[in-house]
Amino acid sequence: MLGGRNFHKLIEDELVKISKNIGLNYDLNGIHVLEITRCSRLSYFERMDPLIDEFSHALSNIFKSSLQKLLNGITREYKIDDLAIYATVDLIKDNELIINFVPVSQIPDNPHPKDLLYTNACMYVFDKESGFIVYFTPEGKYVEFNISKSKRMFEQVVRRARILSLLLKEKKTPVVEPSELCFSCKYYQRCYGQQKESEHLLDVFGIGKKN
Repeated sequence: MLGGRNFHKLIEDELVKISKNIGLNYDLNGIHVLEITRCSRLSYFERMDPLIDEFSHALSNIFKSSLQKLLNGITREYKIDDLAIYATVDLIKDNELIINFVPVSQIPDNPHPKDLLYTNACMYVFDKESGFIVYFTPEGKYVEFNISKSKRMFEQVVRRARILSLLLKEKKTPVVEPSELCFSCKYYQRCYGQQKESEHLLDVFGIGKKN
């Protein structure tokens, strides 16, 4: 803190503001593939009643957006009746190969399901036959996975897009989708807070405890 000003807090607030400005912004008939390859409740809350991003999430969002701009990332629309599905690819090589880059702390043995769904959807939205996911760490380690185009997988994305669009219009919260990602989600308490309170009451009254 210098001169009575907390510069660390000022920097965090500015980065959070930047992250908010580069967020997704579509009407209820427009759904981005990112929104349907992650938890639907997360996407719903981000649209209907968003919390302020934590600094770490804001920094990650800015980094990903900057990477896409450096690689000339492209967003395209895919129309199905009155629904528009949007997808953004990081890089298209030789006008035929889609490549998406995913920053990670540790190189995975297999691609993450959400990244598979995302890149497969990109192949349909951009009408390409080949796709790669490249995971990389801050130390420069990386691994690439070749993705086979799957119509069935894309149909699941379309189905989830229709459901999310409908729930947004009707202002109905999607069902809970439990996963390990819940622990780091900023909406954890909205999904599991009541359950934790109930467990606390059980402890208070000694219900379920072993003698």
